[in-house]
Amino acid sequence: MKAAVLFDVDGVLVDSLPAHLEICSALSLEYGLGLDIPGADAFRELVRSGVPISPMAKFFEAVGFPPAYAERADVEYEASFALRFSPCPFPGVAELLADLRAAGAELGIVSSNTLGNVRKALGPLFELFLPARVYTRDHARKRTKADALQALVTELDVPPARVFYIGDQPSDAVAARAVGLPFVGATYGWGIAPGDEQKDGPLLGCTLVETPHAARAYLLAQLLGANERACG
Repeated sequence: MKAAVLFDVDGVLVDSLPAHLEICSALSLEYGLGLDIPGADAFRELVRSGVPISPMAKFFEAVGFPPAYAERADVEYEASFALRFSPCPFPGVAELLADLRAAGAELGIVSSNTLGNVRKALGPLFELFLPARVYTRDHARKRTKADALQALVTELDVPPARVFYIGDQPSDAVAARAVGLPFVGATYGWGIAPGDEQKDGPLLGCTLVETPHAARAYLLAQLLGANERACG
C-alpha cells in the first residue's frame, strides 16, 4: 500500500532549540530588554502547558518579548537566523529518512519555519524531499498546519490512515487529528514528554518515540504491514 511520512522539522529532524533560545538572548540584549530567557527544560514546560510558540513571533512572546518587540525580532529572525546559527540534524535522522525512502514511503515536511532555515539545517538530507512535498512558512503564510497537512494528503492521494505525521508539540497532534492522520510524538524535541500519551489531552493514545532511531523502528514496522495506528 502507498504510504507517506510527514515531518515537522525543529525538534524532530533538527536539534535547533538551543539556537532558538540563543537568538532570543542575543536580541533581548540588542533591544535592551534584559529578559531572563528560560533554559531548554523550562521552555519545554512552557510548551507542554499549552503556551503558543508558533509562528515565531509567538515564540518570542513566550519567552518574554513584548508584542511589538516580538514582531521586530521575528523580522530579524527570518533575515538572519540561518546566517548566525547552524543547528544540525539529530543523530539517526539520516538513517531514518533513507530507510523510509527505501521502504517506499513518500516523505514530506510541514513546518512553521522558513524554507531557508529548513534547507540549511538539513543540508544534503533536504534533497530527499520533493519540492512539492515541502510546506514551510514561505509557502503557506496564511495556512495552519492542519491546512498544510490536508493539502499534502490531497496531493499525495494516500489514505489518511497511511499518512503519518511526526511532531514534537501537542499542537502538532491537534493538527494531525483534525485531518485524521496517525500522529507520532517526538519526546526528544520541544514539548512532549514520556507519559503524555497516558494523560487526557491531544496526546492521549498516541505513540511517542524517544529518539529518531525509535521513530525509524516504529514507522518501518507500520510501513511493512502492521495495522496498528499511531493515534486514532
